[in-house]
Amino acid sequence: MAAPAPPMRVLYLTDSLSDLDGVGQYTLRLLGALEASDPQFGIEVLLARKHRPTSRTTPGHWQVSVALPPDYYFYMTPARFWANTLLALPKVVAAARRADLVHAIKDFPHNWLALTAARLAGKPCVATAHGTYTIQPLHDPRHAARAASTYARLDHLISVSGYTRRRLLEDLAGRPPGPERITVIPNAVEAAHYVAPRAVGPRPWHDVRFTLGIGEVKERKGHHLAVAAWAELAREDRELHHFLVGKATGDAYQESLRALARAAGAEERLHFLGNIDEDEKVDLLQRAEVFLHTPVTAADGGFEGFGIVYLEAAAAGTPAIGTLDCGAEDAIREGVTGFLVEQQVPAVTARLRELLADPALRARLGAAGREHAARSPWKDNAARVREIYAEVLR
Repeated sequence: MAAPAPPMRVLYLTDSLSDLDGVGQYTLRLLGALEASDPQFGIEVLLARKHRPTSRTTPGHWQVSVALPPDYYFYMTPARFWANTLLALPKVVAAARRADLVHAIKDFPHNWLALTAARLAGKPCVATAHGTYTIQPLHDPRHAARAASTYARLDHLISVSGYTRRRLLEDLAGRPPGPERITVIPNAVEAAHYVAPRAVGPRPWHDVRFTLGIGEVKERKGHHLAVAAWAELAREDRELHHFLVGKATGDAYQESLRALARAAGAEERLHFLGNIDEDEKVDLLQRAEVFLHTPVTAADGGFEGFGIVYLEAAAAGTPAIGTLDCGAEDAIREGVTGFLVEQQVPAVTARLRELLADPALRARLGAAGREHAARSPWKDNAARVREIYAEVLR
């Protein structure tokens, strides 16, 4: 009888193990599901310097070290870029030699660093394509050739959405990798996490009617569409509030959102909460009448690659409004868990008006959302990722 295969060990490169951002959530949930499916699964994580606070849910037995260039690696001057590369590369090569396979969860140029180290260590390398930071390098004069070469040489690319995969293939214009080496494995959610009420004590959103947005306060998150639509309805409904969760910098963009609310006489009902804890986020998702997250294609080409928050809203039983021409197309089931609209204020306003005026419609979409979320667990995502690992290792 053949001896059992030794446990698999994978090296992960990421800039976050935090619940405060999408890449951090993806890393925590995927690695947790992989380990749950096989307790012998070996995990080593290399983090970027100046990374976000590590989540308290990160298992203490994971081998985690800070060894990568910071998350602004892409924007460094050439001298700093190569200095950081030379500083990090020996550490990544050493870690790659301890693994069977390298998985770059952070986009370019961290996935280029991962591939370089993997090749030096004689190990295969896969990467996850999240969205903006997969596509943006292909349009940057300094990085375009290196990014295209990286994608061509990776053993496999895992795309979090069909939209991201489609954009990548369009921008590569027939260059490798071909479609057969880019697999869509949509983001997932642990639905049960969003069902039970949370004991958070009195909060400003208790006992008021409100819509909710979650996402860093910046252009590509499309808060200007959401706030403009909300403000139009808040002008008519003096009881309607809007809460916005996510890092806020107090810049001109944030001030433009305040100006929209001010013009509608509703500035005191627009609330910037910044980053909040997990229980507060779940409480907000459960109580919101509509989850309003309307990403746009930004001036710099940035876009929403998927939007785990849509699945979180669905799991909490809250219908969502998202936008077309981004990863929301993969996260929302049109007319079933919410609505997808054009990236224009009138389109957002029309759907928001419809949902706020129809409690029965909200209840129907919310119930369908819970069912959809329950069918999208991280264990299924992890199983498909393990299939990619096995194929690459063969």
